[in-house]
Amino acid sequence: AMASDGGGGADEPLRTQEDGEGAVRGSGGLRAALVKALISAIVMGVGAGLAVLGKGASAGAALEPLTVMEMVAIIAFGIQIAAFVPAFVFQTEKFYDLTGSLTYIVCGLYSFLAGPSALDDPEVTDVVATALLLVWALRLGSFLFLRVTSSGGDDRFDAIKPDFLRFLLTWIIQGLWVFLTAYPVFIANATRGSGDFGAVAVVGLVIWVLGFGIEVVADRQKSTWRKDPANRGKFIEYGLWYYSRHPNYLGEVTLWFGMFVLCSPDLSGTQFASVISPVFVFCLIYFVSGVRLLEKKADSKWGGQPDYENYKANTSVFLLLPKGKKRTHDGNSAA
Repeated sequence: AMASDGGGGADEPLRTQEDGEGAVRGSGGLRAALVKALISAIVMGVGAGLAVLGKGASAGAALEPLTVMEMVAIIAFGIQIAAFVPAFVFQTEKFYDLTGSLTYIVCGLYSFLAGPSALDDPEVTDVVATALLLVWALRLGSFLFLRVTSSGGDDRFDAIKPDFLRFLLTWIIQGLWVFLTAYPVFIANATRGSGDFGAVAVVGLVIWVLGFGIEVVADRQKSTWRKDPANRGKFIEYGLWYYSRHPNYLGEVTLWFGMFVLCSPDLSGTQFASVISPVFVFCLIYFVSGVRLLEKKADSKWGGQPDYENYKANTSVFLLLPKGKKRTHDGNSAA
């Protein structure tokens, strides 16, 4: 997932200074804290607003006047805040990705069980969409958790963990990430649809399976490649990675577009705002936390090396495309 390559802001933890300089920094620290708190409130406000747009059935007499969608948002952010407390106390990020996956699972199951069709009269679209969500969450969560535990941690959190509000913000953002990404599934579950699993839903299912397959294959190929000591310190140009520099991210965006298409027959009116799901995933992965950061990291590590420059010049950033044949800075034609 949209989710594992993300980071925090650019602020550094407040350091004690002497005399007047300390007062200036103290004032700056207060402003930074207020900004982080405001951003956290805005993020949760966006989730609340999307919950209202999603409409859906009532959450039940005991929870009136809340809707299923509003309860999903509360659960998504509630789990993150609850998990943040021990994470901050013990200064660990090892359960961050696992918590994200757990949130998908809990919210997906709740929206399905609390929805109008529920278990007594389940709609095929709801069953399929929820099942796909659970498969994806279990697979990605376990994959990321094993990767973090085997590597000893995620160094992107090193500067974030000591800062209470900054670390909290990363968890709250994960809550919004969960809610936005699986938004079409939550809406479909919270809404009584036609009950038919027609051609549009089938097309969506095919797209999802294609995207999931690309993501799984790309992740496995990279894991296998990394285990070979001969590849230590090298960039990957193997399997799907020969045709795209980020095929796993391509698969991620593709499967969430497929999920939106699959759920779309059950949507109406403002519920079509759930198209934000694949758009959000693409923008997050391509412009914020995934491709941009990894490209920068790769450039700092291998930039200037002829083989890497040839690879970069002739390999698609995102889509799976045949190799190009461009000339690099050394004047040689890349194959």
